[in-house]
Amino acid sequence: MKTINNFFLLVLAGGLLTFSACSDDIEREPSPIVPEGCQGAAFSTINEYDYELEPEAAMEITLVVTREKSEGAATVGVEVLNNTENIFEVPATVSFADGETEAPLTLKFPNAEVGISYNYSLKFAEGDYNPYSDKTTYASGNIIRIKWNPLETVIYTDGMISTVYGVDYPMSWYVNAEYASFTDGSLRVRIKNPYCVAENIDDNGIYDGYPYLDEDNIINSNVKMQIDIDGEEAIIPALKFGAFLNSGDGQLIGGSAFGVFQGGKDKYPLGEVAYDKEGNLVSIIFGPNSLFASVESLWAEGKAGIAANPTTLFFSLESWKKYQEDSAEK
Repeated sequence: MKTINNFFLLVLAGGLLTFSACSDDIEREPSPIVPEGCQGAAFSTINEYDYELEPEAAMEITLVVTREKSEGAATVGVEVLNNTENIFEVPATVSFADGETEAPLTLKFPNAEVGISYNYSLKFAEGDYNPYSDKTTYASGNIIRIKWNPLETVIYTDGMISTVYGVDYPMSWYVNAEYASFTDGSLRVRIKNPYCVAENIDDNGIYDGYPYLDEDNIINSNVKMQIDIDGEEAIIPALKFGAFLNSGDGQLIGGSAFGVFQGGKDKYPLGEVAYDKEGNLVSIIFGPNSLFASVESLWAEGKAGIAANPTTLFFSLESWKKYQEDSAEK
């Protein structure tokens, strides 16, 4: 038995020697060497890389580039990895002035078309960044110039103002609105100057503005109410209405309660979006507890009320009438 064990150990040792000898043949790539003059270029943590731009916005974005060193003027190279339709004009280098650790990198896209999403991705040239750093040395993003499409008929009923003041509810009026579609399937509705002054009322009892306002109540007639739509859910980012009912109170403020106050969608539900068979918008209904309202003087103290009355948008006179009839029967 002793002889067998010795033979086994010899065989095992031979195997280990053979394995060890094979391992010597493995070729390993040398680790990158950081050049002595490496600037340690990186993309700043303050950068945003995805942009939804208004059609009239400047056709360029600026990224901030940082470096680890500050002494002496320096230049770092920029390499383009992706550039949809070569739409982006990307500088080949970024220059730092002596003593500066930040410099701008401006991407221009003068030929970008409205409604099309364009992607880009960038990195710094070898030797200009530290591969062992935890900083961002690669950047990618996209831009889209929003394409707004007019909406022929939009009837708006506000349920927020009655939360703050004892005004009649419901009161409906026509608004000037448009919508945009995005590549991820989401939609956005934008109402221009939603709380304008009413001048007329039609045979259906629908105004052309908010009847409790006159010109002296308007602070900003360029307000745009934004409604973000994801499938069958909608949200209104908080906004100032550009108008007041009582000058001492300041502007009216309102929007979706979810995300502003503590509580989930069960407490502060989002707006409900309805479509027709062709996928066109029929209505957006923000039910009770969906929105909040306040005025500047109260908002400064952290005070607001949750709207008990619905705020609605209907995209045809027929759908508005049906809602009124259904509500009257309840």
